[in-house]
Amino acid sequence: MDRMGKMVQIPLNEADNLISPRVTVLVTTISPSGEINAAPYSWIAPVSFEPAMLYIGIQRRETLTTGNIRATKEFVVNIVTRDWAGKAIACEAKLPNKVELSGLKFRESKKVKAPTVAEAKIALECRLQEIIKTGNADHFLVIGEIVHAEKDSALKNSEIVMHLLGEKFTGPGEEFKLQRKK
Repeated sequence: MDRMGKMVQIPLNEADNLISPRVTVLVTTISPSGEINAAPYSWIAPVSFEPAMLYIGIQRRETLTTGNIRATKEFVVNIVTRDWAGKAIACEAKLPNKVELSGLKFRESKKVKAPTVAEAKIALECRLQEIIKTGNADHFLVIGEIVHAEKDSALKNSEIVMHLLGEKFTGPGEEFKLQRKK
């Protein structure tokens, strides 16, 4: 018989660490004047099957990402893989030329003006549905409808980068199945 340890209380400001690892993404946007911005996030999840929608938790201050999304109503969620993870994380620097310094390359997206990361093996092109301010939360919920999705057919799940905490990242672990009753 399995034995459980004693349940211990966790400080509420650390509770988000219990919901990890989380997929790491690089959100790309473009300003109305054509300047590309890219920023990494790991607070992301699907919110609807039909239409396909997702949310991203973005700091509740006016960042270049939220400003560009508000202005253009579009963005691309690029799933980060190990081969370009360092470049993606370099985009969180608070430097005016962070995207150039990262070494990332971009390609034209299929249905939105925001560019797709050329190295991305999964890209979700999105149109803004809503930006929600929830109470006193320190993040906005940016909800986007996925209008185009693509994946490299050779991608292995083990290549996807998951964020644990701080500077700790991992890849998906052992796969297993559970019988679901629908």
